[in-house]
Amino acid sequence: MIAEGGVWPERPSPRFRLFFARYVRRLMGKRFHAVRIISGDDATLEEAAGSPRPLIALLSHASWWDPLLTLLLWRRYLSRRDILAAMDAEQLRRFGFFRRLGVFGIDPDDARSLDAMRRHVLERFQRSDPVVLVLTPQGRFTDPREPIRLRPGAAAIAAASPIPPEVVSISVEYAFWQDARPEILVSATKVDTPVSSSSTAAWQRVLTDAMVRSQERLATAAIDRRPEAFDLVLDAGARINPVMDLWLRWRGQSGGIEARRNGEATG
Repeated sequence: MIAEGGVWPERPSPRFRLFFARYVRRLMGKRFHAVRIISGDDATLEEAAGSPRPLIALLSHASWWDPLLTLLLWRRYLSRRDILAAMDAEQLRRFGFFRRLGVFGIDPDDARSLDAMRRHVLERFQRSDPVVLVLTPQGRFTDPREPIRLRPGAAAIAAASPIPPEVVSISVEYAFWQDARPEILVSATKVDTPVSSSSTAAWQRVLTDAMVRSQERLATAAIDRRPEAFDLVLDAGARINPVMDLWLRWRGQSGGIEARRNGEATG
């Protein structure tokens, strides 16, 4: 399965990617109450998408939904770039259609895979068609409360790039607030280019610091439970169940449940 260069290459199809992104939006609208990004962080993604430099997006990895959320965020903020992402080749074999989205396969247990991935990504960076490289540098499903520990792949690619890349750290939490369905909460933090931009160790430090800051900001906002602190990426609307929603609308009431803030009177 793995090619001689150590990578099972992507086979991107822009038409399929757009079709699948629309499907993902409908699916997430059914399964989640809303997708929210901390107010102002949408500008971070939009500015990164417009940068003339290569772009790397680092995503926290808490859920099976992460790749689908990535596609939703790509369509909303990053669609001027093609998607490029790495996946365990064995998993990619099971979900081969991901290659048409821009996903390539590597063998994470092969010590040579880091060099193979770096060569493959840098070759894509040098083409005229811009890409966003999406990586989950924690390398496994990780609870947001765990300390941030990153594998070296993202730092190695950033250090080897002839043009220092634009990098954003995207943190995600899946939280239940007032609705029966969960919220997806997102923060995006710009990563500062280190002074030693050719140093893998320097990149590793700034990437780790950015992911920690992004996760801490998101945790604070999630605990605060104020929807007004976020901008909507996707709003599926408040629902209890279809019959109850219809009954409440007939009575001129909302199906949403309002959470009482700390310090408010309880009567």
